[in-house]
Amino acid sequence: MVAFLIVTAVILLILAGLYASYYKVFYSPKKDMSETKNPPAIERLAYGKRVSERINEVNTTPCKFYTIRSYDGLKLSARYFEGDDDKPLCICFHGYRGSAVRDFAGIGLHLIHEGYNVLIVDERAHWRSQGHTICFGIKERFDVISWVKFANKRFGKDKSIFLFGISMGGGTVLMASGQRLPRNVKGIVADCPFNSPKDIIKHVCRKIKLNPDLLWPIIWLAGLVYGRLRVNATTAADEVKRSKIPIVILHGEADDFVPMSMSKEVQKANPSMIEMHTFPHADHGMSYFEDEERYIGIVEGFIEKNNN
Repeated sequence: MVAFLIVTAVILLILAGLYASYYKVFYSPKKDMSETKNPPAIERLAYGKRVSERINEVNTTPCKFYTIRSYDGLKLSARYFEGDDDKPLCICFHGYRGSAVRDFAGIGLHLIHEGYNVLIVDERAHWRSQGHTICFGIKERFDVISWVKFANKRFGKDKSIFLFGISMGGGTVLMASGQRLPRNVKGIVADCPFNSPKDIIKHVCRKIKLNPDLLWPIIWLAGLVYGRLRVNATTAADEVKRSKIPIVILHGEADDFVPMSMSKEVQKANPSMIEMHTFPHADHGMSYFEDEERYIGIVEGFIEKNNN
């Protein structure tokens, strides 16, 4: 009897530890994510006020809301900003614990101003979309396919599509690049993407002075047990090797959250299809605001070159 109680206690402690890891890394309660609030680190930047103003403008610009069902049954939401008939559709995917409105207050709002048709997605487990497990692009890559299928049904297969992603969204669209995308998906724009969930999770562990080699197996198992997620199922580098779609990667050289080396690793996996541009002094996700003119020139040049 004593042995049974000891074994049971050990099992319960292990499960509790796994759940604590799952909750910290993968679980999204959604209630603590502010759609319009600027993070303090950005507020302190020279252009922090401008970022806040643009977030508010995206949030108050008239739009339509669309919903779809994911491949595993979640209701996913996006806001659509209608543009000119002859302009491509840009489908945008935000970052980890971020928001569509905040993360696309830069290039997203510019695209809206320039008359592009823009669909800004709430990724699974964020905002209006269902789910509570953030999957670091592993399951979200299939949501990209679902949104493309929706777009083709709603706007027609002749409408050119460009996929945009920032941070985790960047990793997501890169992971989607290895899937069978329709021919009207003309290009992918990834801003400060990570290569794999393992890479970014271990990097963050190092930043907060925890042992990544010790914690990674626990985090991997926590995702599998409580999130039904094989978090090492693929990487962006593995997926882009199969991509037939042109890709441009943008990354800030001062990014200490997602190191620029991760983008370089992805670019090396398929250099004939991927161009990469870096931005001196730009922090994580801030390349647009650090050098707006150059950023816009790269993106619009990429769209013009591949919209055929």
